[in-house]
Amino acid sequence: MGNLWQKQPDSYHGLLMRCAPGTHEAAAKMLGDNRIANCPVLDLASGSGAFLARLCDQGFDHLHAVELDPSRFGLPGIKPIAADLNADFASVIDAALGCKRFGLVSAIEIIEHLDCPRHFLRQVRTLLADDGHLLLSTPNVANFTGRIRFAVSGQLRQFRENDYHYQRHISPIAEVQMRLMLGEIGFRLVDAVTAGCFFGPVKKAVLSPAILLARLLWGSIGSEDVRIYLAQKSAPDTTSPGRSSDYIQRGA
Repeated sequence: MGNLWQKQPDSYHGLLMRCAPGTHEAAAKMLGDNRIANCPVLDLASGSGAFLARLCDQGFDHLHAVELDPSRFGLPGIKPIAADLNADFASVIDAALGCKRFGLVSAIEIIEHLDCPRHFLRQVRTLLADDGHLLLSTPNVANFTGRIRFAVSGQLRQFRENDYHYQRHISPIAEVQMRLMLGEIGFRLVDAVTAGCFFGPVKKAVLSPAILLARLLWGSIGSEDVRIYLAQKSAPDTTSPGRSSDYIQRGA
């Protein structure tokens, strides 16, 4: 049944989008909705360059890419920087671009693959201008099918053993954890949406009663595959006792 039951990743200007269909569109729309206009952009784990191509069409013209495997990259006019996002990649980018600071850093569907999300976010913060924004997405573990899977098996959807072996999904991040982590490291959450879905039209029709119920109970976070966040660089939140490893001694 092909795309009628399960959609495959789409392409943009012939460049593969390695994410659930609809994710790039929603991420780009979020920028427009929040009036994030032309500024220096760094796209992390850029893949083919599809998201940068979309941003170019949206009026952004100071575009840079990071892709560990540059052979995947296909957007003309941009030479990606090969950097390991598990390492201290900010220094690699500084060396390549001369300590350039960015108005926007995008990281679409990468943080769940990384060893330490907090280290990644700290590195991103270093690369941002003082008023810069981070556009970030990750699998939505609150999807209704994920809730059912966890209730039945105790495993998170998209973070099962086969997901580890096939695509190295190793760092699930729930909504509350993302919000607290961003604040702790030094980001102010500006906007968040849920979008993207691999369900084909037949699968959507079959599951439509469950999808409708999920939306009634939990809103869009209950029915889509990807959670997208827009956050602005700010002072770290120091109000939570859980922000450091001595929380027990401080009576948290």
